[in-house]
Amino acid sequence: MAQRSVHRPVVRLLGAFVAVSAAGGVLAAGLTMPGVAASGAATRSGVEVFNELPSDLGDDSLSEATTIKYSDGTVMARVYDQNRSVVSIDEISPVMKQAIVAIEDSRFYEHGPVDVRGIGRALVNNASGGDGTQGASTLTQQYVKNVLVEQAVEQGDSEAAKQAVTADGIDGYARKLREMKLAVGVEKTMSKDDILAGYLNIAYFYNNVYGIEAASQLYFSKSAKDLTLPEGAMLAGLVQNPAAFNPLKKPDAAIARRNIVLNRMRELNVIDQPTLDAALATPLGLVPQLSRQGCLSAGSAAYFCDYVTRVVETDATFGKTLEDRQKLLKRGGLTITTTLDRNVQQIAQDAVNAGVNPGQPVRSAESVVQPGTGNILAMAQDTTFSPDDDQPGVTTQNYNVSRDMNGTGGLQQGSTFKAFTLATWLKAGKSLDSTVAAPSSGNDPFSAFTACGQKLRGSKPYIYFNAESSSSGSMSVRSATANSVNTAYVSMEKQLDICDIAATAQSLGVFKAAPTKNFLTGEVNRDLDQNPSMTLGTNLVTPLSIAGAYAAFAAEGNFCTPTAILEALDGDGKPIAIPPANCHQALDVNVARNVTTALQGGWNNGTAAGVKRTGKLGSRPVASKTGTTNKSSDTWFAAYTPQLASAVWVGHADGVSTLNRQRINGRRTGTVFGATIAGPIWANTVGAASNVLNLPVVGFTPGSSAGLTTTTVDGRIKVPSVVGRSVSSAKAALEAAGFSVKVASGRVSSKSVAAGLIASQSARAAAAGSTITITRSSGAPAVAPPPSSEAPPSQAPPAEPAPSQAPPPAPAPEGGDANASPAPATQ
Repeated sequence: MAQRSVHRPVVRLLGAFVAVSAAGGVLAAGLTMPGVAASGAATRSGVEVFNELPSDLGDDSLSEATTIKYSDGTVMARVYDQNRSVVSIDEISPVMKQAIVAIEDSRFYEHGPVDVRGIGRALVNNASGGDGTQGASTLTQQYVKNVLVEQAVEQGDSEAAKQAVTADGIDGYARKLREMKLAVGVEKTMSKDDILAGYLNIAYFYNNVYGIEAASQLYFSKSAKDLTLPEGAMLAGLVQNPAAFNPLKKPDAAIARRNIVLNRMRELNVIDQPTLDAALATPLGLVPQLSRQGCLSAGSAAYFCDYVTRVVETDATFGKTLEDRQKLLKRGGLTITTTLDRNVQQIAQDAVNAGVNPGQPVRSAESVVQPGTGNILAMAQDTTFSPDDDQPGVTTQNYNVSRDMNGTGGLQQGSTFKAFTLATWLKAGKSLDSTVAAPSSGNDPFSAFTACGQKLRGSKPYIYFNAESSSSGSMSVRSATANSVNTAYVSMEKQLDICDIAATAQSLGVFKAAPTKNFLTGEVNRDLDQNPSMTLGTNLVTPLSIAGAYAAFAAEGNFCTPTAILEALDGDGKPIAIPPANCHQALDVNVARNVTTALQGGWNNGTAAGVKRTGKLGSRPVASKTGTTNKSSDTWFAAYTPQLASAVWVGHADGVSTLNRQRINGRRTGTVFGATIAGPIWANTVGAASNVLNLPVVGFTPGSSAGLTTTTVDGRIKVPSVVGRSVSSAKAALEAAGFSVKVASGRVSSKSVAAGLIASQSARAAAAGSTITITRSSGAPAVAPPPSSEAPPSQAPPAEPAPSQAPPPAPAPEGGDANASPAPATQ
């Protein structure tokens, strides 16, 4: 009974073979089959099995590598689960096609989906215990088998993948029958040439390469269309047992197998004897082009390459779910052209490495962004991209980007944040010529600061002091910006709402690099912490976000989200949607222009003047801001020309170790500021990049003070001087500045102002909306004649009558001392 139960499935399977053969139109007259398969009962039972078998192969699309390119179209890296590039039948060398057909299925173009003659020969051989085991699979069946394995691997079904290659016993026969029926279905929908191309694209050629194009590139550094006869024969022989015939490790075995293929081609008269002899005498001729998986092969662009892959994996533009996006990236055969300029990237990398030699504990990172587009032109840091991070200077962590993009938890940006406080100051209608208090240090209660309309609460005072500047006293906002005076900027912050400052920064793309508990709201998010120290740059941000924000200043308030991808094509070469830059006017044009005007002061005669003196930018105008945190643990240089913006960070990865008195590039440092190391890196990058990009020297448009008020140290508005003007002109100027005007009824004498014009005003500074009294001139006072030495005249002129009433006194000044002026700014 046991023996009968074993034979029954075999009988049914052999009957099914008859059925599937008939369905494929492949039964040949006079074909002798084993007796068990010829019985009517077996055939009837086999038809049932045949009808139960699937006929549709399903999705036969292949996993294909995604190619990531520089902006000029050159290849940066290939990202894949399987290293494969799908090519058409016309993109494969004719001798390659001839070789694979000769060795794998010489009657491929003659038989149907199933080669009955070959299967019959194999069945007889295997049943009789002949020489070895014969499979007799056609190229169509092999294509089907490989597709089934591919589908199982893609679905993560290891059991299905195993079943797809089962070769022994009843399971092996069942698998063969399934392949046969699926092969029938395939040949109903695909031509022989398409099937051959499909097989050559899916076949495994060892060393983690799939498909003839990737194999040709790996072993011979050429395209499949350019393969010679010996090369094609070697690759054709490889597919039978890639490990045994691996030419990189077993060249003798590869040559022996190649020669078998060549001799088979001669036996089939595909080639003649002289061609065979020449091919057999040809050396293996390998020109290997080994490539590391993914971004490891991208050199200095590896961190940017990794950023691109994270964009694809995280942005919903590329798919609804993470699984969909990852599948598209590693199996979808995308061609992604990025924004990265190959030349600018190398310039930035060289500048970063020169500033802080790789392998030191100190780290440096730089992002370069194009104003008006948001295109990321360079992304560099002084480390090597590799998972072998137990070695000095080796890490996969990208210091330029946020934590969710494989970056850090953020870096304190220091005074580079002051640009956002300045922009908010200007948005509030205050001018660069306003004066603010700038003591050497400060100690204020939290209640001195307002956030979202509410006074801040805190049990301890906020203590602050100047870092990059020793200036103190009172000064203009223009001077405070050029010299990066902390206390002056805290004075400005106290006159603004901190939430407005945060909103300005966030409108330009600056958020915390990782979600943390927010100081003001207590919520866990990436919103900037709104506390008194915000204006001095205590939030943890990224160089890329700062470069993007400063690019918006350069573009006169037009903010574009920093963008890494110019174009993406699917496996068929058709464009697909990419994340937009969403360029929009985030700041008023004049606000941005005035920010630039103030930041130019830092470059020309402020904290960055030493960087300017290096001459790396020549006559190009630059707007810059340095940044230095407590104990110089983080130092920054963020700056821009009209065409390029860049942010450079230098510090330690732990974010707390000081740079002061450290040995960097073999020399002991003193106190390190933003202009010490980060500044020269910026200048070396942007100066050389501007030249290599052939950017013309163009100027910034200066900001206008029209419509802006100039305030004094105590926050009062500076009253325009109207002395010497007509009454109507004076009233117009004062009312335009937001004041009410009263004209005094009396007049005062003035040596310098003609009668009828304004001789004095009641205040030089006053609260907004105050009344300013103006007084007209009565002209120069009468001057008594000097005493004469001559004899008195014989008759004196009649005396003028005394006035009946003395003239009224000048009106008392309103809102301040008459002719008062603000204290001079201290540099």
